Amino acid sequence: MNILTPSLQHGKVEQRPVDELAIAYRMRCQLTQDPIIRARGAIMVTNLFANVIDVCSMQYRGLEVGMSDGGEASAVYRRQAWFMVGFATIGVMCSVISTVMINTGLFIRPLGAAFGWSRGDVVASLSIGALVMAVANPFVGQLIDRLGSRRMLILSQLGFGLATAAIPWLISTNGISGLYLGYALISILGAGSTIVGFIRLLSGWFSGPLLGSRGFALGCCSAGVPLGAALSGPLAIYLIAKFGWAGGFHGLALIPLLIALPISIFAVREAPLQEAARHGNVDLPGLTLREASRTGHFWKLIALVFLISACLQGLAIHMAPFLQDVGLPLSSVAIMTTLIAAIGIPARLVAGHLFDRFFAPRVAFVVFALPAISTLLMASHPVAAVAIGGSILLGIGQGAESDLIGYLVSRYFGLRHSGRIFGTVYAAFMVGIAFGPFASGRAHDYTHSYQLSFTLAALGLFAICALLLWLPRFPAEFERRAPEA
Repeated sequence: MNILTPSLQHGKVEQRPVDELAIAYRMRCQLTQDPIIRARGAIMVTNLFANVIDVCSMQYRGLEVGMSDGGEASAVYRRQAWFMVGFATIGVMCSVISTVMINTGLFIRPLGAAFGWSRGDVVASLSIGALVMAVANPFVGQLIDRLGSRRMLILSQLGFGLATAAIPWLISTNGISGLYLGYALISILGAGSTIVGFIRLLSGWFSGPLLGSRGFALGCCSAGVPLGAALSGPLAIYLIAKFGWAGGFHGLALIPLLIALPISIFAVREAPLQEAARHGNVDLPGLTLREASRTGHFWKLIALVFLISACLQGLAIHMAPFLQDVGLPLSSVAIMTTLIAAIGIPARLVAGHLFDRFFAPRVAFVVFALPAISTLLMASHPVAAVAIGGSILLGIGQGAESDLIGYLVSRYFGLRHSGRIFGTVYAAFMVGIAFGPFASGRAHDYTHSYQLSFTLAALGLFAICALLLWLPRFPAEFERRAPEA
């Protein structure tokens, strides 16, 4: 009797007969005669059932189904691709940025009360984490290209979850240095849990006939950042109030370990095209990092990404105190802060959809021109009405940043080394996060107002618009379908 075992060829699961069942049966007949043979038979039967389960799970997930004869994506393939979008969104919600780094402010007062540390001392951990992640991202991207997104996600989610749980111990044994070391560890180990770990995965699924939905898919994925912050923030507040600052870190550590990690192990799968490339059956289209770095638009993207993060994050971090400076009460500031975060979710989805329908840099020009004008108005007319309108437009700009970066990298440089290229480009984003809020705060300390810092941020946003108009059309040879009208 023959059974079927999986084998990947040309991006599909192919079934091939083997005689392991007959061998296992003959081994079973001798189990009572020899303990060595009994053990070997048990191993053979275990392998047999593992193969059967593997076939069934692959068929359930639809990996054997790719493109139809007409070049269109099959219904099962489409369904599986959108399942991956859902899994990726949950993964980004549980990433190190969405769960730990974005909630650093919640630990400022508890740590200050416990150890006498200043706010600057605690917030410095975030800058250290951002810079460490900037250094780690290119290497993480290279590992993603070599090992695949799923393996890297599993390692990263496990690693930064355990590192987060270890932060209280590091603090108790090393003081403020332990906090900095803990943030350095979660940044290194958790770099693969961010959107860096999902760009290559979703770009692989949304290629060819599904290319026209890639922007929306990446927009859904990047929406996991504000969604994760909205869920993990209240959880952290409750845990800190109930169990102290150590309980807050321990509780946040459970998010990747209990939610994201099981999804990556049991649900996330590479696209058939990427699996075929990993087995050497096909070559993915695209450039290497060295080849990409020889193009002018690679360095335009580096400058673009740094300015986006430095300007938008520099504004966002200081928006709450600015709103208070122009006369808004604390309750209204809390409402505006929540509104800005909420606006970022539909903004990402709408921006991603427009990237699929029109040439993405032109869409992004409009998206970033709005906060550029509003920031200039806030700098010159610091009144409540202008501040409220400007903060809303800032939320729209923040909603387009992450999915724009991933979309442009995948379209300009293809899938071949997309992990390493995106990791390198995203490193500039993390440097901007470390620089922008710090520079904006220093400018306020020097001038005792936000006029200078907001004016510089507005100029940076106008420079972003200029760079977007300077970007060339997408190379047609990397994708079968490229809507650029």
